[in-house]
Amino acid sequence: MKLEFRKAAIEDLPPVLDIYREGVRNMISNGINQWDDEYPNEKVISEDIRKGELNLCICNGEIAAAYALNTHADPDYDNAKWQNPDANWCAMHRLCVSPRFHRRGIATACMLNIEQDALSQGFEAVHLDTFSGNSRAMELYNKLGYKQVGEMFWTRGRFVIFEKILIVSRKA
Repeated sequence: MKLEFRKAAIEDLPPVLDIYREGVRNMISNGINQWDDEYPNEKVISEDIRKGELNLCICNGEIAAAYALNTHADPDYDNAKWQNPDANWCAMHRLCVSPRFHRRGIATACMLNIEQDALSQGFEAVHLDTFSGNSRAMELYNKLGYKQVGEMFWTRGRFVIFEKILIVSRKA
């Protein structure tokens, strides 16, 4: 299995939207009400692409996963108990692996790539959140050394905020 990572281009929008739609259907069929038909939507994903923040994992020439990486976070992140509040951080959003590629280590590969990208860009920590009812995502982040540092309550329920320190901040 050959994996490549690259930035998404606007011509990737249709297949990327298909991956998110497949992911939403799969989550809902498994009782995970994290996303729906309204989010993530074409406007959000298009904006990620326009800003150069949407990244793709390509497996054997086919888009297997997508995620956004930037320095934006929900205001609820302000209430988290960060391990190093002064760390230079980036945030990962909307990681979605096509159900056709589940159980192949794609999500783990994406997260390891995110960490490498973050380090190469000078970030000291990665922040993210996930729906507390998404047991696979919760297990993945815990397995990779992400620490639960807070929670948010949105319409869909409880979301857990995670942080992984990549390097000890010189500001600490």
